[in-house]
Amino acid sequence: MDVTVKRPNILIVEDEIIIARDIQAQLVGMGYAVAGHVVSGQEAVASADALRPDLVLMDIQLAGSMDGIVAAQAIRDQFFIPVVFLSAFAADAIIARAKLTEPYGYILKPFSERELHTVIEMALYKHQAESKLRENARQLRALSRRVLEAQETERRRVAVELHDEIGQSLTAVKINLQAHQRFKEQTSEQLNAENLCIVEAALQQVRRLALALRPSMLDDLGLVPALRWTAEQAAARSGFSVTVLAQENETQERLSSELEIVCYRIVQEALTNIARHANAQQVVIELRNDAAVLTLTVQDDGGGFDPAATHRQALGGESLGVLGMKERAHLIGGELSIESQPAKGCTVLLRCPLRFAESVA
Repeated sequence: MDVTVKRPNILIVEDEIIIARDIQAQLVGMGYAVAGHVVSGQEAVASADALRPDLVLMDIQLAGSMDGIVAAQAIRDQFFIPVVFLSAFAADAIIARAKLTEPYGYILKPFSERELHTVIEMALYKHQAESKLRENARQLRALSRRVLEAQETERRRVAVELHDEIGQSLTAVKINLQAHQRFKEQTSEQLNAENLCIVEAALQQVRRLALALRPSMLDDLGLVPALRWTAEQAAARSGFSVTVLAQENETQERLSSELEIVCYRIVQEALTNIARHANAQQVVIELRNDAAVLTLTVQDDGGGFDPAATHRQALGGESLGVLGMKERAHLIGGELSIESQPAKGCTVLLRCPLRFAESVA
């Protein structure tokens, strides 16, 4: 299979035409692509916006009112494109001004091809690392905001449930107890039976609240029974059918608690997304281990979506379930991927190191 590797695209900002042609020839010889050549700071900013190069080689002394340092600052602030300065000047004042733009390199003319290549490679590597950090920071901010919002939403839901359900039940029992003497037409046995029914309903509501917060089945029986239970609940609510496939554990060893809760929450989130958006008919949940790797798959035959667009929405504060799943996977040293296309369903795949619960002597 022919795989084309994208060559880094470099914009040259140099007002000496002969020098610019020499730099261009060197770049092409080193395997880079040249996005273009401009001679002024204003053109540099405009070209950075239009061409979005991977790197800008910037002369400091340029014709016009905007020199290379001012242009570099604008390019960094507006487009986060790395800039490497090319200059014949090493004066302290110029270097001090250049430093304020946080350049990715500073090369004094004349320079060798080896020096140019080394500085460019280091600049591209540094920018790639910084881009990943910025992406991670955006994800962290989005997740932090989501955590706070989810926490408040959950507190509000529990408060409403307690007030509307448990509170009403206990109020009814209290009224019955206080008004015992007024209900002459009802015997004590009848009032006690009514109170018992009310208390039983309140207990059922408490159990439902507790299961929603954390299913006791996960702690008592382990991951697979808990997955079957939550799958049955989701299928009953949403109308699709769910199949849970899991390897039998010959040693009956429990997975670590951390691993179990991450897998459970990922499946829970995936099923919620399927119920809300997928319009699926069939869902398959598969859990298997190969050597030291645990693999969890949730696959549906629904309408599918564009994962890249969903990721962009998540970074903007919308649809953060996917980010939450990926963050959970990261916390256990795993990797979560999502494959989907419109009208072709979706597959959520988690791969992580297999860890068992520590035995108690």
